[in-house]
Amino acid sequence: MNKKNIIFTIVFALILFSAGYFTSKMTSETITREVKIGVESSKNDGQIDYKQIITDAQNQGVIDNFMMIYLNSKPIDHVDINKNHPDLFIEMNSPKQSTGLIDSKVWFTNNGAIIGKRSGESWEDIEYKSINQADADFIREQTE
Repeated sequence: MNKKNIIFTIVFALILFSAGYFTSKMTSETITREVKIGVESSKNDGQIDYKQIITDAQNQGVIDNFMMIYLNSKPIDHVDINKNHPDLFIEMNSPKQSTGLIDSKVWFTNNGAIIGKRSGESWEDIEYKSINQADADFIREQTE
């Protein structure tokens, strides 16, 4: 092989590699947020069975709605719920950063729902917030 053919082959290989690399970068979807929805296990006390995991790669709108529900929830001081038996457990995580963002429990009520958001290292520190019926219905919809 002469020198021209070797240079042409190297340049062609670099162009081909670069095109594949940039195509892969543009078309792959990195999951940056996920919502995990679970219920208490009927078999093992204290275990949570996650029935639904929604990622921003699957449906960015659902992730955004969950964020808005948490941001727009109203703080409450006194709650009349069975604190040991929530209807749902909801976690919002950032898999890319390996970080848990929100850890919460949900109790559905007649006029919406109560969210108990863990605010410390354990479930001893909980902030209770209320959400309206439309937001509670949205959360129920995601579990079906």
